[in-house]
Amino acid sequence: MEDPLHREILEDHARSPGHQSSLEQSNGQSVWKSAKTGNTCSVSIVRQDGGIKEIQAKVEGSALAVACSSLMGSAVDGITVEEALGLAESVIQFLEDGKETSLPGDLVVYESIARFPERHDCAMLPWRALVLALKS
Repeated sequence: MEDPLHREILEDHARSPGHQSSLEQSNGQSVWKSAKTGNTCSVSIVRQDGGIKEIQAKVEGSALAVACSSLMGSAVDGITVEEALGLAESVIQFLEDGKETSLPGDLVVYESIARFPERHDCAMLPWRALVLALKS
């Protein structure tokens, strides 16, 4: 059964997503297109002094992908590149492999998403784009 609090968090991020524009000046960007759904996510970041100074993403896809993009932006804005890569890998491994992990703050919603394998692709979309942007 889905947790009502998780649903509320996802709905809030889907209705009023943050970090959903583009950056005029970025030093890391990528686009991930899902082979399964055709949804796309483009991510632009500004890296400075080993950290993520700013992040923006644009999603063409489901409300869940938009919500997860907003959650991702909130979670990684201001942390180090290394921490962001670790967090992205944790989310992806949690959904792909069921690898237990402790996700911080609102990312706890992935516990509910994990119960719906048909939604994993949408939920991982922004995280996959982030990994590419951080490595660019």
